[in-house]
Amino acid sequence: MNKKNRKNVHMVANAHLDPVWLWRWQEGCSEALSTFRTASELTEEFPGFVFNHNEAILYQWVKENDKRLYEDIRKLVKEGKWNIMGGWYLQPDCNMPSGESIIRNIQVGRRFFQQEFDVLPTTAINFDSFGHSKGLVQILEKTGYSSYVICRPAADWYEFTDQDFIWEGFAGSSLIVHRSDENYNSVWGHAAVELENFLKVKTQEEVTLFLWGVGDHGGGPSRKDLADLKQKIEESGDYHILHSTPEAYFAELKGINPAMNKVSLGLNPVAPGCYTSQIRVKQKHRLFENELYTTEKMAVAAEIQYGRAYPKEIIGEAIKALLFSEFHDALPGSGSPQVEEDTIRLLDHGLELLSKEKHYAGLALASTQERVKAGSSTILYYNPHPYDITGVFTCEVGLPTQNWSTDFFYPEVVFEGVKIPTQAEKECSNFSIDWRKKVVVHATLKAFSMNRMDVYFRPIEKRPVFDEIVSRQKYVFDNGRMKVIINTSTGLLEEYMVDGISYLTKGSFSLASFDDTNSPWGIQTSESSVRRNFGLLMPHEGSEFCGLKSKVIPSVRIIEDGAVRTTIEAVFGMHNSKAYIRYQLPKIGTEFDVDLGVLFTEKDQYLKLMLNIPQMENEFSGQIMFAREVLKQGEETVSQKWIMVRNKEDKNAIAILNKGTYGASYQAGELGITLLRSAGYTAADATMGKALQEEQWAPRMEQGERFYQFRITAGDEKELSDCIDQRAQAYNEEPYGMAYCPPGYNESLFYKEKGNFFTMDNPKVILSALKKSEDKEGYIVRFYESAGEQTEVNISLFDDQIKKRIAFKAHEIKTFYLSVIEGYLEETTLIEM
Repeated sequence: MNKKNRKNVHMVANAHLDPVWLWRWQEGCSEALSTFRTASELTEEFPGFVFNHNEAILYQWVKENDKRLYEDIRKLVKEGKWNIMGGWYLQPDCNMPSGESIIRNIQVGRRFFQQEFDVLPTTAINFDSFGHSKGLVQILEKTGYSSYVICRPAADWYEFTDQDFIWEGFAGSSLIVHRSDENYNSVWGHAAVELENFLKVKTQEEVTLFLWGVGDHGGGPSRKDLADLKQKIEESGDYHILHSTPEAYFAELKGINPAMNKVSLGLNPVAPGCYTSQIRVKQKHRLFENELYTTEKMAVAAEIQYGRAYPKEIIGEAIKALLFSEFHDALPGSGSPQVEEDTIRLLDHGLELLSKEKHYAGLALASTQERVKAGSSTILYYNPHPYDITGVFTCEVGLPTQNWSTDFFYPEVVFEGVKIPTQAEKECSNFSIDWRKKVVVHATLKAFSMNRMDVYFRPIEKRPVFDEIVSRQKYVFDNGRMKVIINTSTGLLEEYMVDGISYLTKGSFSLASFDDTNSPWGIQTSESSVRRNFGLLMPHEGSEFCGLKSKVIPSVRIIEDGAVRTTIEAVFGMHNSKAYIRYQLPKIGTEFDVDLGVLFTEKDQYLKLMLNIPQMENEFSGQIMFAREVLKQGEETVSQKWIMVRNKEDKNAIAILNKGTYGASYQAGELGITLLRSAGYTAADATMGKALQEEQWAPRMEQGERFYQFRITAGDEKELSDCIDQRAQAYNEEPYGMAYCPPGYNESLFYKEKGNFFTMDNPKVILSALKKSEDKEGYIVRFYESAGEQTEVNISLFDDQIKKRIAFKAHEIKTFYLSVIEGYLEETTLIEM
C-alpha cells in the first residue's frame, strides 16, 4: 500500500489506575508514584513515545510525595511527551452522582490541570464507569469537551458495530463518543499481539484508536511492549501506527467527517447490581450531597446578610471528600470491605466538616431573632430554598425548665402569631425523665428565611397512648383528600387514594427477597428467581423484635397520633431477618412518608420493596442528572431522587421520592424499589474458578441493620411532573431545624435589611447551586429546567434590588455570576476557570 494512503492507527498509551478497588487508597497512592515514575523513564528511553494519563487526584499524590518526579512530569508535558488526558478529578460513577457533583468533579480537575500544567483537554475520559447518564452530554459540552472515550456499555449493547457515534443530550447538546472495543488496557507483554488482532476486526475504519497499557492497578507501558510495538511500527506496511493522544485521534476523525450513528439515550444499563451494592455508601453519599448544597446556600446567605465569612477552604476540603467517594469502584459498591469502610469514613469526615459550618451559618442567620419568650422554648427552621415549603417538620427541644414530676408536658406551637397543628412524638433518647420533646408541626416555611416557632407546654397526666386497631380487619385513614387503607392481618397497604382515584392497591409495601448472584456487579432479575416474602410477625415474635420482654403487643399498631399525623407501625419477618415499616399519614395533604428498617441476615439475595399499581397503560420514568428519562420496563434501572409511574390513559401519576436508593424495576403493575444486596465483596468467577468457594467464613454485604425513607405522592400527571424535582429537592435538602435561644441583636449591624433574600416563581426551574465564586468576591448561581419544557422564570434578590427573567430550553442548565457589591446577575460559564 502507498505510504501516503495508509490508515492512521492512534495508539494511546495509558495506565488505568483505580485509586481504590481490591486495595485501599494507600496502595493506590503508592502505585501512582511507581507507574508515573516508570512512564517518565520510558518517555526518555523511547523517542516518539507519548504517555497519557488523567485524574488530578493521582497528580496531587505525586506532587505531595515526590516533588522531583512531579517536576519531571511538568517538563515532559511541555515537551509533548506526556499528555494530560481527560482532566477530571477522578473517574467517577456516571449515574448516581447528581449533575452538580459531576460539575464539581470537572471543575476541580480542570482548574488543577490549568494551574499546574496550563492545559485544558477537550476529550473527556471515563473508561471504566458502569454506564453513563444522558445528562452528561450537556455538562461535557458546557465544560469545554467535544469528545468522550468510554468502554462501557460494550459493543453488544448497540444496534451498530461502529466504535464512533454522536451522543445527543438535552437542550440541543451533543458530542462524539468513541467506544473502545479493545477495552482500556492490555496484558503485560502482549500489546503488539493485541494490536494486530484488533486491527484485523477494524478494517473498515478510516482511522483507528487503540488503548493500551497495563491497567486497573496501574502499570501502564512496559519496555517489552514498547520494544515490540517499535518493531510493529517499523514492519507495518498497511498501517501508519503512531504514539498519539485522544485529541489527535478526534481531530483526524473530524477531518474525515464520516457519517456516524446517533444515540439519544442514556448509555445504560451496565452492571445493574452496582445501583444497590453497599447501600450504606450510597445513602451516606446522598446525605453528603444534600448537606453540601444546603450548607453552601446557608453560608452564602450568612455572608451577604450577616457578614459571616464564607468558609471556602473547609467546604473545598469537603468537596474533595465527596468526589473521592464517587469513584467508580467506591460509590457503586464494587470495592473490598476495607474500601467500603474507608469510603464511609471519608464521607463522615466531610459530613462533620459541613455540620459545623451549616450550624455556624444557622447561628448567624438567627442572630437578629428576638430573645426567647418567658415560659417557652424556641425552634428555628431555616428554609434554604427560593420557594416556600409546606409540610410536616420535626425538631427536638428541651423544656424551658426541668420537669421532675411525673406529668407529661405536651407542646403547643405559635408561628407568626398563630397556633399551628402540633403534636409530641417519641423523642430519640430513652432517658425516663420528661425533659426532651420531639415537636412535630404542620407549617409553611418562607423561602430563604429563618422561620421562628415559639413552643409552649401544658402538663397532662401521662404520655398519650393509642387504641388498638387489630380487632378491625382494615384500618382506614381519611383526611378528606387522601385515603389510606392498611390490612391489620398483613400489615400491608390495601389502597392509597387521592381525590377518589386509586394509585396503590392490595399488598403494597411488601418486602420480597429474591435469589441473587454473589457478584456486586450483576443482579439476578429473571422470573425464575425464587421469591420469599416477609410476613407479619406473630405478636410474641414482634414484641421480642421490638425489645419488649415483659409484655406482648400487636404486630400492627398506632404508635403516634395527634393534630399533625398518624403513624402506623408493622413488624415483619422472614427466616432470620426482621423488618419494621412505619406509615406516617398526615392530617393535611395528599402525600405520606414511609420509614423502613431491616435487620438482614440472608446471603446472596436482594431485597425489594414492592408497590402494586393499577395495571393500565403505564410509563415508567426517573430523575437523572439535571433531567429525567423514560426507563425501560422489565429490567433493573438507575435513577436518582425520584421514580414515577404515569397512567397514559387517565393522565394521573404516582411518584416515590427517596433518600439514597437508586435501583428499581417496574413490570406489569408491580414497582420494585431495590433496598439491598447481600452479595460477596468484589466476588467474580475468573481464571481461578468460582468465587467464594473457600472452606471458611466469608463476609457478605448488608448483614445487619439498614434504614430507609420514602415519600409517596400522587395526582394529576402534569401538576406532579411540573413540581416533582422541587419536591424531591425539598425532601432531600431539608430545612435546617434547631433549638436555640437567639441573642436578639439589632439588625442595623448587618449588611441587608430583613426581607425576601431570594425567590423564584416557577417550580420547573431548580436552583442547583448557590456558592461563593472560586476567584472573585461574588457568587455562583446555577439553575436547571426540570420538567423537559421550554419555560421562563422570574428571579428576585434582596427585595427586588436585583431582578431577572431567564428563559430556558427543555432541561437546560444555566450558570450566573452574582455581584452583590455592583448589584447584577449575569450569565457565565458552567465552571470557573
